[in-house]
Parts: sequence; structure tokens; C-alpha cells
Amino acid sequence: MMVRKKDDIQPEDFSQKQVEADTKSSTWCEKYKTKHRWIRIEKFPDGIDPPQKVRIYRQNDYFRLQFWDPAAKKNLTERVDGDLVTAIFRAREIEERLKHFRSSGLGRGKLKHQSLLDLYQSHLQRRADAGEIAPKTVRRYASALEHYHTFIQQPLITTAYPSITNVNRDLVLQFQTYLKNLQVSSNGHPNTQKQTMSSADYVLDVVRGMYIWAADPDRGNLMPSGFRNPFQGKVRQSASVAPDLFGEPDITILMVVDFLKKCDSYQLHLFVLLIFYGLRASEPCFLFRENLTSDGWLKVICLPQISYTTKGRRDKRLPLLEPIRAILEGGSENTETGLLIRRRAVFEGSEQPPLLDQSLEQLTKEYSRRCQKTANLTAEQGMQIRDQLLHDAGGIKYDHIENEFHRLAGQLSWPAKATLKDFRHLFSTAMMNAGMPEYYRKYLMGHAVSKAAITNYTHLDQLRERYLEASQRQFQPIIAAVTKRKAELKSAAEASVRSTFPEMDQAPGSTRLRAG
Repeated sequence: MMVRKKDDIQPEDFSQKQVEADTKSSTWCEKYKTKHRWIRIEKFPDGIDPPQKVRIYRQNDYFRLQFWDPAAKKNLTERVDGDLVTAIFRAREIEERLKHFRSSGLGRGKLKHQSLLDLYQSHLQRRADAGEIAPKTVRRYASALEHYHTFIQQPLITTAYPSITNVNRDLVLQFQTYLKNLQVSSNGHPNTQKQTMSSADYVLDVVRGMYIWAADPDRGNLMPSGFRNPFQGKVRQSASVAPDLFGEPDITILMVVDFLKKCDSYQLHLFVLLIFYGLRASEPCFLFRENLTSDGWLKVICLPQISYTTKGRRDKRLPLLEPIRAILEGGSENTETGLLIRRRAVFEGSEQPPLLDQSLEQLTKEYSRRCQKTANLTAEQGMQIRDQLLHDAGGIKYDHIENEFHRLAGQLSWPAKATLKDFRHLFSTAMMNAGMPEYYRKYLMGHAVSKAAITNYTHLDQLRERYLEASQRQFQPIIAAVTKRKAELKSAAEASVRSTFPEMDQAPGSTRLRAG
């Protein structure tokens, strides 16, 4: 408890009123109490009105201003070097800001780095819950910020930069050096061989965004009004080299032909969309049989009713080649509802999920019912409910596609640099070599066509013709390989059925065989 000491105060001395502890002073306190004690100034020279919302204290050879900041929701203190006139002038400036803006402009005072990280990640989570960003974005940012957290926990850094307002250009350079020398495992597993981190620029961009948010008075409002963000601006890396775009992609047309020759019935219908249309590996996981139209289109669209949006939140439709359409429509006995791509066990009939063949409308109702059971549903919980719902409907995840790809790539002894994403590289390269206009190519890739005003006046009304023409020019070997492989698999399936049921040969035409 603090009490005022009045015995030694002279009425005419306006700087001697003081506050001291109500406990017996120790030797240390006797030595340093004069230096560290705050002396409240309540009497001012004649003709000077004292501040109403700001208290002025003398401490040692400088002054301190203390006040309640509604924006920060706490008492803040500012040090003022100079005489009493300087302190009064600064106090009046703060009072004006408190009166008109309900903020002193000092942010949150000496906020610690950990507090900044917690506040920023909490803000990101609220944005995800509001639907502004995806929960996966929150996790990616948290992973990048973990490197910054590890860096600032170093004793030398903590001592030199105790609060976020102390950051400067030297801290940025030290952080860049830290990231440059950082060794991480490629998949996050502790037993994986470590290598130099390749995403240092991304980590810097995330930290830069955090400080921009903190300094924005309309968002974080954590920094003083005169704070200059040392992370601001794109940092040019002298060691960075622009990639050489010359040469073939890591997966070529001939490699795809060999790849298709190894595919079984399930793998064939799993990979044709990635090969012929350059889909992102996660997009087939959210395709329904209702997305197949009667006039030969496949719609790849956002499904906000089950908390799914494509990357960039862009819908598109793909003109199906006849062999691809036959493979997709033959992937299930029920050609009207249910997920288009399913797990291998479901495709082969050895697993019967509880929501198999449920339509998108039925799954949407079930999703809403499951969400209603959770109070204060967050975006992360909604995504978990959605993933479990699709699993119960027989759906796949990215890992399923990745595992099937690596199984075939291993049989073909493909190099490690040939990845699932290289199907997109091959598709884009092939469409460009075939002369497809850039607007059409960007549309099929799911990219923003352009920000120019002319985009609003340009309609892609020849998409099917352009794609068919480009496919005939570039994908003929792949189309032939798909057609041949489908026929081989169908013949093998028919032979297997006839060997199991020889009586079927005696009734030709009475049974229709289906080969995935």
C-alpha cells in the first residue's frame, strides 16, 4: 500500500510532494529511494493550469507522465527529459489526443514480444472464425512465427530488445542471419536429415505483416504513433537468383505415358484430372458427381455450405474429353450422387462408409446438424467436422493422392524432384506450347486472369474449342495411352470375371460387365 508523506512538504515548493512505501526502508532503499522515487507535482506556478487527465511526476532528473489510455485499457507512462515546461507541453498534447481520439498514440507501452505474438495469432484466429481467411493460413503463419519466437528467446536478443518498440534495423539483420543459418527438417520430423531452410523470405514476410498490423491504429494499435517498422519494405537478398525457365518440366509427356501404363483402374480415374487439367492435388477431394454436367463439363467450384473454398476463391468449369468423361462416369455404379473420387477401399467395394452415395445437399444438411452440436464453433472445428463428414462419405485426402503417386513414381524410378505438382507445370507448359491464349490458360489453372478493367469486358466463350485444339496438339500421346490402358483394364476385368463365373460365357449379352 502506498501513502503520501506530508511532513516535510513546503507549501511554496510544487515539486516536493512524494509517495513512499509504508514499510521500513532497507539499506538499499535508503541509498536509492531518492533516485527512483516518483514525486507527484500538484502545485504549479501561477498562471499555469495543471493537466486534467495526465499526472506529472518528477523522478531523479526527468519527469514522468501517467494517464489512463482507453484504447490500451490500462495506465500508461511516458518519460519526458527536460524541464517542467516541457513536461506540461507534452502532457497537454496527450490530453488533446485523449479528448479527441480516446487514445494517447503510445500503443500498449512496453509490450513484450511474446505478447505481440499472442495478440497477433489471436487476431488471425478471429479472422478465420469470421471467414476472412482459412484455418490453414492461421497454421502456416503460426509455423513461420515460431521461428521468430525462437529467435527472440535468445538471451542476448532478449536483453538488447526487451520490448517490441525497441526493434530496429540491427534486429532485422540479426534475424536474417539467423534464418540464413537455420537448419530444419524437410517434413518436420526430428529424425529427418536437416538442411538449410528455403522459405526464409516467407518467414520475413509474415513477421513484417505482424508489425504492420501492430503499428496500424485501426487494427493492432500497439505501437506509438511515431513508430517506424524496420521490417517494412521488401528486402533484396543478394544471394537470390531468378529461376531459369528454359527446359522441360520435371515430368514430361513421355513420362506421363509410362505413368499411365502402370496405373490400375483406381489410379487411372484418380490422376486423369491432374494430368489433363492441371488441378491442384486437393481439388479432386471436393468434387461431387453432381459437378458432372450432361453437356460434358466438370465444375470445380467453391462449396461454402460445407466450409470449402478453392484457392483464390475462384470457380471454373473444365471441358471433358470423351475418354476422361467415360472414366469418371464409370467410376461408380451410382452415377448421379456422391463424391466423384473415393478411397481405394471404397472404390474396390471392400469398405462401405455410412454416408456413401449421399448427395451434396444431403451432406450439407448433415454438416449443419453436426456443427449445431458444438457451442461457439470455431473455423478450425468446422474444418475438422467437414473432413470427418467427407471421410464418412468415402472421400479422400491429399495424403491418399500423394501416396498413390509415390507408389507409381517408385516403380518407374522417377527422380525425387518429380512431384505431384509437376503435373500442373506440364499442363500449363503444354497449353502455352499449343498456342492457347493466356486468359484461357489462367482460367483453367485457377489463377486471377487480370486486374485490368478490360477483364470485366472479356468473356471466355470459346473455352471448349480452345482446349480441344490444344489437347489435340500436345496431349495426343497421353490420350492414346489413356484409351489403351482403359481397354486393357476392361479386358483384364472381363477375363477375371469369366474365369470366376464360367457360366456367364453361355449367356452373352445378358450381363453387363463394369471395369472401373
